[in-house]
Amino acid sequence: MKNRKKRLMKIGAVIAVIAVAGIAGGVVICKGANRFELTVAGDLISKEEYVNCMNSVEYDTKIQIQQDYDAVYGTDFWEKQYDGQYGYEILARNTVEQLKYIHAVYDLAEENGDVADSSYEALEKRWKDGNAERSEKVEKGEVVYGLKEYTFQLYLDYELSTLKEKYCNDTSREGMQLTEDEVLQHYQSRDWIFGGSEENADLETARIAVERELREQKYDDMITQRENGSQVEGNMKDVNRYTLKNIQ
Repeated sequence: MKNRKKRLMKIGAVIAVIAVAGIAGGVVICKGANRFELTVAGDLISKEEYVNCMNSVEYDTKIQIQQDYDAVYGTDFWEKQYDGQYGYEILARNTVEQLKYIHAVYDLAEENGDVADSSYEALEKRWKDGNAERSEKVEKGEVVYGLKEYTFQLYLDYELSTLKEKYCNDTSREGMQLTEDEVLQHYQSRDWIFGGSEENADLETARIAVERELREQKYDDMITQRENGSQVEGNMKDVNRYTLKNIQ
C-alpha cells in the first residue's frame, strides 16, 4: 500500500513538472509573439504606430500577393509561403517601407518648419485635436469644411498631401527652383492635353502644369533618397511574429 502511494506521489510530481513546463512554454511563446522593437531613421516605433501603419498597407499587400502569385485569399492566406516568404513577412516588409516613407516626409517637414514635431505622438495629438475642434464647431452650428471627423488614416493621408503641396509651392526651398532647360525638357517628355482639346498645348499654355509636375517629381525624388538612406534597426523575426499576431 505504501509503495502504491509512493508511485502515485511520483506520478503526481511528474505531472506537476510537465504542467509547469507547459505553462512556462506557453508564456515564452506568448512573450515571443508580443516582443517588438523597431527603430526607423533613429525614431523608435511604438506598437500602436506599427499596427496603424500595418493596417493601412494590409489591403494593398493582399492585392499584391494575389496578383504576383495568383493566390486565393483564405483563412491561411498570410501563413502561406510565396517564393520562400510567408505572407505576413511580405506584409511586415511593406509596413516597414511605408514607415520609412512617412518618417522621411515628416522629418523633412520638421526641418522646414512645417510641423513643430515630427513624432507619431505629435501627429496623433493633431488628429485628435482637429476632430475635437470640428466636433465643437458642429455643435455650435458653424460651417465645417471637409469631413466632420477624420479617421487616423484619413488624417495622415491629408497631412502627407498637405505637406507635399506646401513644400512644392515654396520655390525658395531646396530643389524647387527650376531652370528653363529643366522645364523645356519636362515639357517635351510627353503631350499636354487640356480639357476637350485633342491638340498638344504649347509650353506657355502648359507651363503651370509642367512646373507643378516637375516640382512634385523632384520632391518625390528627395523623399526616396531619404527613404533609401533610412536606417532600420530591430529583430525582424520578432517584428514578423508581431505582424502575424495582429493581422485583422
